[in-house]
Amino acid sequence: MAKPWAPSHIAEVAKGLGIDLRIGGDVKTALIPILETELRRITKEMEDKTLEADPDRKTLGDPSRTRLGFNRTKGMMSDNLRRVDSVAAAATVSANERLEAHLLHLLRIASQVAARERVGTIKERHLEKALEQIGIVATDATIDESPTPIEADPIAEAIQPGTGEILSPTVLRDMSRRFGGLPLDNDALEELILVYYDHAAEIQLDLQENLNTPGRIIDTLDRFQTLAMLGWMRRMLRHAGERAREQNARKITLEHIVHIDPWD
Repeated sequence: MAKPWAPSHIAEVAKGLGIDLRIGGDVKTALIPILETELRRITKEMEDKTLEADPDRKTLGDPSRTRLGFNRTKGMMSDNLRRVDSVAAAATVSANERLEAHLLHLLRIASQVAARERVGTIKERHLEKALEQIGIVATDATIDESPTPIEADPIAEAIQPGTGEILSPTVLRDMSRRFGGLPLDNDALEELILVYYDHAAEIQLDLQENLNTPGRIIDTLDRFQTLAMLGWMRRMLRHAGERAREQNARKITLEHIVHIDPWD
């Protein structure tokens, strides 16, 4: 049975939250069962939502969103220590919260830059402009100070079966004429290839993180089969072609595909 927090610890936490007034000893003690009751409610809610999303899952996760990996962040923080010996869980949680806030701020700016260009994908040039706006110069050292070893890609062989990519520019241009009725311009072509490989990367990550969960592996492989069959791409091109013809356009452009949901 886990022990609850100490009253003195509750008071220190309150100070960190900006409570400047002294907290009486009886109040500190009374706060413990209040927090325990709230924690029971939170735990049950998270457990229900976790199993609703993944009935086979055995570990409680954050059902609201995916967070940065705790152990990886802690390990990287340990590698950067100079004057202390180890990293506490509280420091890791705090670092992850600050990293996620930094990531959100950066991507919001990059999204605004991409939106001004009327494109549906954040690209490297958008990230560079976002970094400039917040005063960070994107150098080789900033982008990759110490390269991470490349892990084996369990999907790479499936999408590159020996004689090139399963979704090459040539294949896409042919599909555009057959299903969209019009040729693709270069920006639209690039966007569709990015959509394909971005989704493949998401499937790869999901597969790597759920190797011990048979139910999730089956679901992931089903998603990969859907990706590889390219039915979603045919639907996108068909809708994009209809939009282009309504505008009397001679090609399918980025504007015609950017607002189409590929999985709808």
